[in-house]
Amino acid sequence: MAIGGDAAAQLWNASSSGQLRMEPDAAREVAQAYLRFAVMCDGWSDAALRLEKISGFGGLKSSLDLQQGFAGKAMAAKQVLEQMALAARGMADGYLQAAGILAEADELGAAAVRAIGT
Repeated sequence: MAIGGDAAAQLWNASSSGQLRMEPDAAREVAQAYLRFAVMCDGWSDAALRLEKISGFGGLKSSLDLQQGFAGKAMAAKQVLEQMALAARGMADGYLQAAGILAEADELGAAAVRAIGT
C-alpha cells in the first residue's frame, strides 16, 4: 500500500464502523490541517517534476549519468509526495466521516487551496 495508505484505511474503517466519533468542529480542524498538507504536497510534487528536467551538466558520460540520477530522484520524490497527498486526503475524509460531515470534504478542500494560495 502507498505511504500513509494503511493509516488512512484504518481511520476510514474505524470512522465508518462507529468506533471513532468526533465533534464536527474538531473534525473540521483536523481535516483542514490534512487538506492543507495535501495541497502543499501537490505543490512540492509539481516542483519535483520540474527538477526532473534540469540541464547544464555537460556532455560527458559521467555528467549525463549524474543528470539521469537526479532526474530519477526527482521522479521518486514526486511519487512519494503524490502518495502523501492522497493519504492526507484520506485522513481528512476519515475524520470528517467520524463526525458525520463527509459532505463538507469538497468545501474544506477548496478552502485549503485558497489558504495555501495566499
